[in-house]
Amino acid sequence: MVTALGPLPRLQGVAELLDRPDNSDEEVRENLQDIERLNRYFGGARTALLHLSRMITERSQTRLTILDIATGGADIPRTICRWARRQRLGVTIEAVDRSHQVLAAAAEWSAGYPEIRLRQEEAPPLPYPDDSFDYVLCSLFFHHLTEAQGIHLLWEMRRVARHGLIVNDLMRSRRARLLTGIATRLLSGNHLTRHDGPMSVLRGFRSEELLHMSIEAGLGDVRISLHPWFRIALVNEITPCAGR
Repeated sequence: MVTALGPLPRLQGVAELLDRPDNSDEEVRENLQDIERLNRYFGGARTALLHLSRMITERSQTRLTILDIATGGADIPRTICRWARRQRLGVTIEAVDRSHQVLAAAAEWSAGYPEIRLRQEEAPPLPYPDDSFDYVLCSLFFHHLTEAQGIHLLWEMRRVARHGLIVNDLMRSRRARLLTGIATRLLSGNHLTRHDGPMSVLRGFRSEELLHMSIEAGLGDVRISLHPWFRIALVNEITPCAGR
């Protein structure tokens, strides 16, 4: 009984269908569009923008550079661009992903956003010098990593960020697993979405696990917050006096 009610163990050693190389372009595009809808309706985009806008407002910045890791269909960068335009804020976003198939869709959907530069890269590590960007974001990617890879990527994000970094992902729980399974079946007929959605939750990190990883990565002061619909965010704001 104690085991059944205790914390849900993290699912490891399995891959999501989107990570396979033999998916058709149509399947991948449908899945990316589903992820964009889920981010829009269930708080993924809102969570990233909330923390980013807070850090920017505190510094009163008028122009900034952002790195978005594992950008997928680049829906988060497009959300940031629309917000920045309303704020009359200049922004340049480097959006990277390892899949040329995914980036082809992102390029088509981001054609009206010259602020976004797409680049094929696999992380970690990050192919940039220290302090290359004002802010570094990573959404819905950490659950794809092992703990060691996550620690490495946090260290790399901190290395290339001048002002702050944000990790935005899914929090693992039985309730999240159940409701995500229901939502993906109600909202999508895509088999990648239906399979990967619940699995992503099972592979997600909990607050204490992310905190441990941030300590191992040497991040120092971090904020971990929970958001509606099982979103979890790790934020590290870099102060001028903070050393590497």
